[in-house]
Amino acid sequence: MPNIPRELRVRKGDDISKALRALVRYAEAAEVYTSSNDKDLKVTRKSQGTLVSAKFKKNAFPHPFKVRGDINGFSVAEGSVNAATPFIKGEDGKGVSISGYDEDGNIVDVPRIKVDKKSDALKTYIALKVTMVSGEEATIVESPDTFSVVHTEYLSERFSQGGSPVQSDEGDRIAYYPLAKLYWSKDGSFLRHCQIVYHNLNHRFVAGGTNAEGEAAERHYFWAA
Repeated sequence: MPNIPRELRVRKGDDISKALRALVRYAEAAEVYTSSNDKDLKVTRKSQGTLVSAKFKKNAFPHPFKVRGDINGFSVAEGSVNAATPFIKGEDGKGVSISGYDEDGNIVDVPRIKVDKKSDALKTYIALKVTMVSGEEATIVESPDTFSVVHTEYLSERFSQGGSPVQSDEGDRIAYYPLAKLYWSKDGSFLRHCQIVYHNLNHRFVAGGTNAEGEAAERHYFWAA
């Protein structure tokens, strides 16, 4: 049998749901596309099962943190910051790692990010939300409450000064780093999204200090790994 990843293999009579979820993740990462050309799709039936082969989309770059989707929800490809993987919270409030695996190594469904836009902003963001808990070391804590991917309707006005300024109005040392930008019309209709991040990231938190206006100058700095 071809070298098929273990998570895609299913024996006759077994539940195929986990394998199907894994197959969807592989297809998204590979950017498999449909075509009217029969030569682009090959189905081989063998005694062990059926093998479906498809060509890859040309120039596909299945990069970390790739954002896909529409107004009904956005998915985010696996990526890491300082080798830590963020979470997405589902409608039940539970966080799921964007790796698609739980803490026991089981394949799980990663929730899509629901966009509930309430402001008149013409640009919003799918972003990393990083929290440095007061009193803790300035390191990323890999948990749904401190390290996640969310939809935010604004970035700090001081974001353009470099780094991600702490959003002091949200309490602990919270900052947002955009992965993708979402564009909206004035009537609130979703137009399109634009990818920002194309690599895994490194992160450093610089604590303390104030700027010339006396505002807190604590910042999160991100750069490509």
